[in-house]
Amino acid sequence: MDISDSGFISPETFTADWQDITLLQQRSHNCLYTASRYGKRYVLKGLSADCQLLTDLLLLQQKEFSLGIALSHPHIAETYSLENVEGCGRCIVMEYVDGMTLAEWLSTNPSHAARQRVMRQLLDALEYIHSLQLVHHDLKSSNILITRNGQNVKLIDFGLSELDTTNPQNDLQHDIQKFGQILQLLFPTRYRRLRLQCQRGRFANMAAVRLSIEKRQRRQKLIPYLIAIIILIISVLLSIRTYQLYQESEQMAQVANEYAQTQQREQEMVMQIHRLLDAETEKLQHIADNATSYVAFNQQFLDFWTAHAQVRDSLANCYADDTDLKYQCVEIWTQEFGTRMQQIDIQVKQTKPLQ
Repeated sequence: MDISDSGFISPETFTADWQDITLLQQRSHNCLYTASRYGKRYVLKGLSADCQLLTDLLLLQQKEFSLGIALSHPHIAETYSLENVEGCGRCIVMEYVDGMTLAEWLSTNPSHAARQRVMRQLLDALEYIHSLQLVHHDLKSSNILITRNGQNVKLIDFGLSELDTTNPQNDLQHDIQKFGQILQLLFPTRYRRLRLQCQRGRFANMAAVRLSIEKRQRRQKLIPYLIAIIILIISVLLSIRTYQLYQESEQMAQVANEYAQTQQREQEMVMQIHRLLDAETEKLQHIADNATSYVAFNQQFLDFWTAHAQVRDSLANCYADDTDLKYQCVEIWTQEFGTRMQQIDIQVKQTKPLQ
């Protein structure tokens, strides 16, 4: 079996010599290559051919290497060595990141959760370099790589960074302002106030930025609970009001029912009054017809009145449970009987002698 067909690295590939050197890009003074050694991929950052002997650029390259080799963070591309590479000159050997720039990654429309994770990882990396009094100075989308495997942040290109804390240009605010711009790329419709605070220098460091973001996120987490509480309160109030309306409707129905019963009872009472009065009137009329004189009629009327009053009081007592109805019964009876008695009295005066 040919060893190249197996799952192992061939002896020709597993070597200390640089192999498969490929130019990635060339800038004004720098060239970026990818190359393999010991079967692993790396990035080589060297000077362009016409700049490899310029002392000032060599010193800048040495400074960038010194800064990079001092950094060790999971979200910062590692720097391994500074060595001469045949055909490329002196190069900084760095971690090869299989990924894409932040702008390319955002074009894939990542989820909100993925954007949050990238923001937190970038915060971690910036907090770390700031804790070393190091400012990146070139924080932009092309210097923030997102790995294809896991979608994790890798911060690159510290060529403009500075460790000299006495240098007024080495101000943390520069990175904080740039972070606000990155935040706008990640969340175009969110964090407007925080982005504005970054631009206006309201944060002393990245830790303060992180604290502000975490406070906002905690408040956002409370929003569903607040909404649920508000809905619960509204539901309780609606339930109470519904119960009150039910009670009110029950009370109104009861009042209406009682009123209807009272009306019916009044009608029955009036009918009873007229029925009894008809009988009493008939008795009184009989007395009037048989009386020999007006005086005799009045004498017989006194006996009739006593019996008549008993009939009236007996009917009124049927409504003893309702004082108003009892009073109404006596009043109607009195008025009606008075009218009928007056008519009979006139008739007797006109038809009978006085004595």
